[in-house]
Amino acid sequence: MIPKRAWIAAALLACLSACSQFPARPSDAARQSTSADQLALQGQLSVKLQAFQGQEAKGLSMGFFFNGGPQGGQLDLMTPMGSQVARVHWTDADAWLQTDQGNRHFDTLGELSQEVLGEPLPLAALMHWVQGRPAPGLPDPINTQAKSFEQSGWQIDTTEIGIGRLIAQRPASTTLRGITVRIRLDR
Repeated sequence: MIPKRAWIAAALLACLSACSQFPARPSDAARQSTSADQLALQGQLSVKLQAFQGQEAKGLSMGFFFNGGPQGGQLDLMTPMGSQVARVHWTDADAWLQTDQGNRHFDTLGELSQEVLGEPLPLAALMHWVQGRPAPGLPDPINTQAKSFEQSGWQIDTTEIGIGRLIAQRPASTTLRGITVRIRLDR
């Protein structure tokens, strides 16, 4: 059996209350834009961290329900069997991780992913990448090709974005661990 911390780590990649109970799940609409900066998404998330400097490789998959945008929102993380294991809630000023073991506060989503996964991930950028576009506020994309681009060291493959699939990879280097994030949106 995979430890609960591992389930939480996988879901946070990809991929984002300090309230006492979880709300109902989103409606049947698996993917729905609520405005230009707000999204409602539902799907599966897979994260693979390569072995690096004595750290073992990790890989996990989770279901998720995402509602929000860069200024704030909520991400509910589910086991493959549908049990909720965590909720991430954020604003433009801070982030919280809620599990059955309590709530933890972080200054940023990057700090939250660093603590849980051991790697800071561009969680806010994923909100834009899953829509097939570069994230504003990051350096301009380079090596732009049809249906793919590179931004901030991440290679973004949007070849299958029309069917709700995204692959974001950060290649390994002598100073960075290689990471692959796969998102499959439910239709």
